Amino acid sequence: MTDGVAPEYSRFVAAERRAQRLPAAATRPMAEGEVFKPVSLEAKQATEFFRIAARRASGLYRPSRRNEVVWVEGENELAVSLTGLQVQLADGLIRVTLPVRCDQTGSAVVEVVFAVGTDPQPAGLYAATYRRPNGPALIVDTWGEALVAFAWQGVLGMVSGIAGALGKDARGNVLVPVELTASKRGLQIVPMARHRFAGSSGLRAVKGATP
Repeated sequence: MTDGVAPEYSRFVAAERRAQRLPAAATRPMAEGEVFKPVSLEAKQATEFFRIAARRASGLYRPSRRNEVVWVEGENELAVSLTGLQVQLADGLIRVTLPVRCDQTGSAVVEVVFAVGTDPQPAGLYAATYRRPNGPALIVDTWGEALVAFAWQGVLGMVSGIAGALGKDARGNVLVPVELTASKRGLQIVPMARHRFAGSSGLRAVKGATP
């Protein structure tokens, strides 16, 4: 298993390679900025892998029977289901459904919609959404921004996990997603060997420059 990558993502990549839908691992380490063949996920797979990413975003990295997490802010509490999360796809849209519950409203659903690129009009890893998601006002007023952030963390964790499961670059870092597109058929993720923004980059400080 690739370091730091959920085993479910590694098993998916291995299965795609056995089915010859993905090429075998690169015979040489990928140079920075080099891209790998795009990886495709069907909508059902996107839901499954989103739930894995959401669990990891909640701090649950090992198998657990917990099916929800409880958020607390002052006197307010909100339970967020981890097993009922759903992802629906359309051209350029990722729709995330979050089942939640609290004492004031009982069970409810909050929906976060992300606009992303499409195959004819890619937009890199850029996504846009409304600051206020769709859902009961009592929940959204208090938890709206946190729910949007949680949904995006799930999407980002999912695509990063898939990209990371494909291999490592020349410096031993797992690949990262550089582009995400959505359609009715599914998601497409383009993995890339990351650029060197940190660490030993070979750059030298200018003599006399202020730190």
